[in-house]
Amino acid sequence: MPAPSLIFARRFSHPLRLRLEVLFAKAFESLADTYRAQATEFVLRLRGRMAVGDALDRYFREVGVPHAMEETVRARALIALAPSALDLPEPETRALGGWTQLRPDQLLEALRRRAQSQEETSLDCRMAASLSDEAVAATHVAMALETVALLEDEMSTDEATMYYIRYFNLPSVEAQIIFRRTLAAWAERHPIRHPPALPVSVCAAVPTRGVGRRVLPYLRAVG
Repeated sequence: MPAPSLIFARRFSHPLRLRLEVLFAKAFESLADTYRAQATEFVLRLRGRMAVGDALDRYFREVGVPHAMEETVRARALIALAPSALDLPEPETRALGGWTQLRPDQLLEALRRRAQSQEETSLDCRMAASLSDEAVAATHVAMALETVALLEDEMSTDEATMYYIRYFNLPSVEAQIIFRRTLAAWAERHPIRHPPALPVSVCAAVPTRGVGRRVLPYLRAVG
């Protein structure tokens, strides 16, 4: 996922390079912790529908956890779930042999309930995955803002944001979301300062004495 060589590709000073390495290590840990928290919530959301291991596998498929983080996230999620793992109900299963003993109408009803349960499970997975995506995006934006602040004297805001995105090798769609949200958040922190209003000069009245001499005779002639 990360591309550490990107730090050394630019000619940063040694202190700044070290601060970047520390910042990106912090970002990696923050992302791993976010994935861990969301994986735990995913499993709890699907309790009674999936076993813990199956729910974690489904989470990795739905969310697309970076390969470099999978083992870390899985281990941390299992540790977080350990206290309540025994209290999680096992998913209901029915052996196929038992189904063959049902009447046709009962079999059709059982199949209908199973299909409905699968649809509800898929919806729960999509909702939980959407919550995870939002949480991960928020973590990326927070760390991208720290990157922009650190590199403020080295490059522009959009360049620093893209530097962060390239370092973590984000997919194109996710990269666009992070890029726009980071720029928007940075703009909110640094509002445009309007220049002071210019002083209003009062123009002197145009003299009309000469104009009056020319107009009045004309008016008398017309009258």
